[in-house]
This record gives sequence, C-alpha cells and structure tokens, in this order.
Amino acid sequence: MTLSLVYRLNGLIGLIWAGSMWLTPEMMADQFQFESTPDMVTMGQYLGTTMLFVSVMFLMLPNWTSAEQLKKATMPLILLQVFYLLVQLFHISTEAIPSGGMQYFGVGLTIVFILLFYWKSRS
Repeated sequence: MTLSLVYRLNGLIGLIWAGSMWLTPEMMADQFQFESTPDMVTMGQYLGTTMLFVSVMFLMLPNWTSAEQLKKATMPLILLQVFYLLVQLFHISTEAIPSGGMQYFGVGLTIVFILLFYWKSRS
C-alpha cells in the first residue's frame, strides 16, 4: 500500500459520504436521529457538495504532486483529520449524536486513515 493509494481510498470514502448526503439525505438524518426537514435536506446537500470538493482533492492530489510533495502535504491533513476525530468524539460524548455501531465504525475508520497517512508518509 502506498501513500497515493491511502489518499485515493480516503477520497473514495468521501465520495460515498457525498453521494449519501446528496441522494439519501433523509437516511443520513435518520442515522443520527435528526428530524428530516426541508432545511435539513438543503443543509445536507450543501455539506455533501463540500464533501465532494474535499474528496476530489484527496483523489487527485497524488496526480498533482510528486511523492515528496505528497508526504509534505500529509501532516497538515493528518492534523485536520485529528480535529475531525475530536469533533466526532465530542458529539458522541455529549449525546449530540447517538452512540452506536455506525458512529463507532466512523470513528474507527477515521483512526485507521490517520494511522495509515502517518505510517505511509514516514516510509
């Protein structure tokens, strides 16, 4: 597994989230036990568009940079992913979102990607 592949896999996961936010916003809201309102659907689609941008950046960054440049870009992105992880854990711990299998899977997946990014950027 290479650092480029880790970037692409992370981007692919993001595309799945973006697609879910766009195509099934009611299901996404239900997953977090939020009421699915027209405003929630609108916000979900807006955030899905943002996720699409981020995902495409992760997918394409290996094509736009050299291996050394990609390694340099990785540490700031790891820090952002750690921040994302902390927000997830904060929302679970304060019960802003329900704790459960899907949320813990998301936390675990985030940790796996943080570790993979770190490991592959150091080798």
